[in-house]
Amino acid sequence: MATTVQQLRADRFPDLDDELMFPRMSAAKLERLAQHGTHRSFAPGETLYAQGERDAPFLVIRRGLVRILDRKPGKDVWIAVADAGTFLGDIATFTGEPAIAECVAEKPTDVIAFERPELRRMLASWPELAELLLRAMMARREWHVSSGYGVLRLIAPRGSRRAFDVRDLLERNLIPVRWYDVDTDDESAAMLEWLRIPREETPVLVRTTSVLRNPSAAQVARELGLRAEIDGERFDVVVLGGGPAGLAAAVHGGAEGLRTLVAEAWAPGGQAGTSTRIENYIGFPTGISGTELTRKATLQARRFDAILSSFHRAVELARGEEGLVRIDLDDGQHALARTVVVATGARWRTIDADNVERFTNAGVYHAAMPTDAERCRGQDVIVVGGGNSAGQAALHLSLGARSVRVVIRGEGLATTMSRYLVERIESRPNIELVTRTELSAVDGNGRLEHADLRNRDDGTIERVPTFAIFVMIGAEPCTEAVRLILELDEAGYVLCGDGAADCRGPNRWPERDRRPQLLETVWPGVFAAGDVRAGASKRVASAVGDGSLAVRFAHEVLQG
Repeated sequence: MATTVQQLRADRFPDLDDELMFPRMSAAKLERLAQHGTHRSFAPGETLYAQGERDAPFLVIRRGLVRILDRKPGKDVWIAVADAGTFLGDIATFTGEPAIAECVAEKPTDVIAFERPELRRMLASWPELAELLLRAMMARREWHVSSGYGVLRLIAPRGSRRAFDVRDLLERNLIPVRWYDVDTDDESAAMLEWLRIPREETPVLVRTTSVLRNPSAAQVARELGLRAEIDGERFDVVVLGGGPAGLAAAVHGGAEGLRTLVAEAWAPGGQAGTSTRIENYIGFPTGISGTELTRKATLQARRFDAILSSFHRAVELARGEEGLVRIDLDDGQHALARTVVVATGARWRTIDADNVERFTNAGVYHAAMPTDAERCRGQDVIVVGGGNSAGQAALHLSLGARSVRVVIRGEGLATTMSRYLVERIESRPNIELVTRTELSAVDGNGRLEHADLRNRDDGTIERVPTFAIFVMIGAEPCTEAVRLILELDEAGYVLCGDGAADCRGPNRWPERDRRPQLLETVWPGVFAAGDVRAGASKRVASAVGDGSLAVRFAHEVLQG
């Protein structure tokens, strides 16, 4: 591999006069910041913080000029500059994620520095500045993603299940990544040639100047530090699951001053996080994507000091010391909680079709991510299911795909899908609704190539070519960690409130002086919220309400 590092300059820099990307601090703001921060000075060529550095400080430039770099294997690309009166960083500065770019002093530079806990405390008492910073940080992240600077690069064949798992983990944890298909993308071949990595050793994940060969999702999670180190720590509230209910609980728990941990098995957002458009959530008249809602919610939770730990599955709840609940996690760590909110949600139900397991996450998927419309450009795809999630997926995929077949078992969509989605599907010329039909088999030579669709009336089978299949046919509750110690209904959902009070089995409500709260389970101080709860309405808004209400009940329990 070449050892000489090329020094390159981007053709165009972001405009320093852009008030959204580079808001200017007034003299009064700078003076107030100077009273609270630490003063640091850097000589030309000195690094303020490195690309990929976790918990990089928040830096406000008082004097000087800073060069912003994207380091890649074999080359450093100068992508932007920042000058006096503005600040450095994007949302990673606020969340503690690896820094998306490197900052190097171009001229003698003086800054006001804040470590992340100091920044959060200051912003809690200065909402005007908090709004300005978060708006600019999100705009900068969007610029990085759209321009491709600082993003991870995943080079892999289209049908690689391992690569899909890595991409899914990264995208759903809001870490920018670009997929380069070795089967169709000339640029991927050029990158592999430069890296001197044969195609057979893909997938390859390129992160700044490091290269991970054939990484697993677990390796990537470790490399990026997605799991929090909290072994043996005590929390007022531990939330299991980071979907809308879990994130709402984190926001409200943190806002109430409760020490809050969210342990999420894969990535924040839950099923809602994979939605391309949520249009019936109050406050967003034009709709909001699941990714954007998740980003805003995680930022809000972290603003209130909640700890979010991804790729961190709870495996068991047990009675701990001093009346606390012990939560054992899948990496051997454990947390102790005064109260628990079970918000583990539900997973998409798998489909019973020949060969489907062979192609799961390698042609057959259970979510349509934002990048899938481009990945399926010019191709024929299938969506199985007639609910709102399937409708949103079909509409999103139709923006790039040549054709989208929506396959349903029933007569139509009117009884299972919101009317506004039905009308849009009917208006799209490249979406075909296939009724009274089910997916019976999938197949292909090394990658998914076709699907068999069986007519439910006469049993005839039509074989159709397809690039990808997206299956959204209902959900099953995720209760593995609690099913032995909480009571479930016949469908496997957690019983709460009156349902918990009426249980007569080995797990029953133990207290005589009070009944369970509305969302409280048979274990006092353990609550359920969102889709995992029996009787939940399976909507984002109601899940958010559940999470907020669960924390209110938890707060009452904590106050005695």
